[in-house]
Amino acid sequence: MTGPAPAPRAWDTAALGGFPVNARYLVGVSGGRDSVALLHWLRAQDYRKLIVCHLEHGLRGRAGKVDARFVEQIAARAKLPFEIGSDDVKARAIMSKRSIETAARMARHEFFARISRRHRCSTVFLGHHADDLVETFLLNLFRGTGSEGRRSIRSVSTHAVNGHELTLVRPWLSVWRDEIDAYVKTHALKYREDLSNKALHATRNRIRHRILPFIEKELGRNVRKSLWRSAVIAAEENALLEESMPPELRSFEKLRVASVRKLPLALQRRALRDWLRKHAVPDIGFELIESARALLDPACGPAKINLPGDRHARRRSGELFVE
Repeated sequence: MTGPAPAPRAWDTAALGGFPVNARYLVGVSGGRDSVALLHWLRAQDYRKLIVCHLEHGLRGRAGKVDARFVEQIAARAKLPFEIGSDDVKARAIMSKRSIETAARMARHEFFARISRRHRCSTVFLGHHADDLVETFLLNLFRGTGSEGRRSIRSVSTHAVNGHELTLVRPWLSVWRDEIDAYVKTHALKYREDLSNKALHATRNRIRHRILPFIEKELGRNVRKSLWRSAVIAAEENALLEESMPPELRSFEKLRVASVRKLPLALQRRALRDWLRKHAVPDIGFELIESARALLDPACGPAKINLPGDRHARRRSGELFVE
């Protein structure tokens, strides 16, 4: 098996275009290799008004507390403000009936939103890289989420969190893991190793450590660059579909059947997915969306379908609503 493909735009500071160095930004720093390297690199690009943010997820026991102290020391040495938060992600996942990964992402976004309000700064730098993009692409492909699944890992994305808009910036989506390793070695950076990244019970880790190496071994070539390109194309197409959604269907409690029925099929599914997501319905997959789409046909479709968590979607008086 060959090594990871060269990055199309490795270390290209053009990824920071539109984010002037004299502005204030949050930086998510877990203490791991990627985020520690990102913080070092941003400072090397002359970003000085950085606020180091660390969320303790409550998943790693004592190791998580050591991580927090480690990041605090990094911020202190760099003479940067440090913000810390904590969350019980496992309990959050159980209560919301979501995966640990999804619950952790929600917790991070809420944490960033709180710090963002405090510092009047809505932009957050994150250390996701090209390998993360490839792994997420495959993960969503296996889940059958379609192109929408790549939305959460675009280089620049906006998220409304509790009425506050966050801009998440991932300048390293064209930089590969081995390039970050080389950067860390060159600059002798210390970081915390999260041993859970090697645990094969996690689907993402199996993709990283088993599935991708197996595919490359069987095909006799590196496939990551091709997957990276496919993921980038899917993200761009997803953005185009988002822009095609009628404004009146982007924020709603109920859905007017007539408005959704006149949309092309792809936008019908997207409108229904966004509507279900707004109502915090978990495990929104193809089958659930198709069941909801059947509600759009007053002539022969059902007037009510079951949703996860003992809830229902119902059609009444030309509108869809969740109860």
